[in-house]
Amino acid sequence: MSIPILIYHHVNELRDRFTISPDDFDHQMEYLARKNYQTLFLDELVNSLKEGKEKRRLAITFDDGYLDNWVYAYPILKKYHLKATIFVITSRIKEKPSSYRPNLEDVWNGKVKKEGLPRISNHYQSNLRCVGNLEGSDDHIGWEEAKEMFKSGLIDIQSHSHLHSYCYVSDRIVDYHRGNKWRTGWLTDGDLRLGIPLYEDKPALAGQRYFDDRGLRNRLAGYVSQRGGKRFFEKKDWRKELDGVVSDYRAKNEPKDNYETLEERKERVKNELLLSKSVIEDKLDKKCSFIAWPGGAYDRDLVNWAKGCGYQKAVATQPGANTSDADPMSLKRFEVKKGDLGWFKRRLFIYSHNLSARLYPRVKKLF
Repeated sequence: MSIPILIYHHVNELRDRFTISPDDFDHQMEYLARKNYQTLFLDELVNSLKEGKEKRRLAITFDDGYLDNWVYAYPILKKYHLKATIFVITSRIKEKPSSYRPNLEDVWNGKVKKEGLPRISNHYQSNLRCVGNLEGSDDHIGWEEAKEMFKSGLIDIQSHSHLHSYCYVSDRIVDYHRGNKWRTGWLTDGDLRLGIPLYEDKPALAGQRYFDDRGLRNRLAGYVSQRGGKRFFEKKDWRKELDGVVSDYRAKNEPKDNYETLEERKERVKNELLLSKSVIEDKLDKKCSFIAWPGGAYDRDLVNWAKGCGYQKAVATQPGANTSDADPMSLKRFEVKKGDLGWFKRRLFIYSHNLSARLYPRVKKLF
């Protein structure tokens, strides 16, 4: 027996790879309800794996805690009485003292028109506005909305870290900043000058941080600025030109870069893990013992530190089967990127029967 875990990010009318429409989400949830799937919170899922009973069971999860989880997803889940877990980035959740924003249920009840629902930002803009911002975001759910969903008994709130930031992990340059990547601000502590080098990176909890040479940054930023700024990147060989600037700088200058120590990483990571956990427990008066690894990235050290902070189970982003011998610190999930109901049914079949996704064409013939 295998129990699938689904990942969603956004449910709204916008079009990007992390989003499905409310109508498509409704069709998927209606299918689950009609076929009598039992939706589980994650502690229930782990217990069910141990029981090994043959039932239609699954878990629904949302990563990041975007506003549309409240506006669109929650009313649809409530409509079909289905459970889900939202993994929130605690630094992005605002305290909205006296009220919560209208959602789709208010449209159904005639309290507001659909045009009166909150404006939803796309994935890129939602994340861009959160880089370095520790005051919360209107693009994410507020604590009052989280409390309301949690009180329903249908939504659990767990941790997706406090920052969900990124860090450099080596001196290998993989690109140069052209103003097109939202997470650059996390990597550079807010430095967004065009032309600065972008190194190999990871989600910050899973990486030993590399601190780059600021002199090289300044050299490249100045070089691009003097040659037209954004227009510089219209040149055919701009990358080769900047690679040459890097080679020349490194040949003439002693490197002024370094890595954090393992102990420094441990302290940084544990502080963030404990902060996210304590915020959720304080705001919602509940236990927080699950984490969704930011970016799906983790290593042995991170797992051990998370256990030491009181996290008992974790979910990753690798697709696959969750069977009785599943590691509770790396439960597998598959991302729902399509609204197509046939695709949805086939994926449920694959991950409910512990089949390889390579059998997809053969499974397709069954539906």
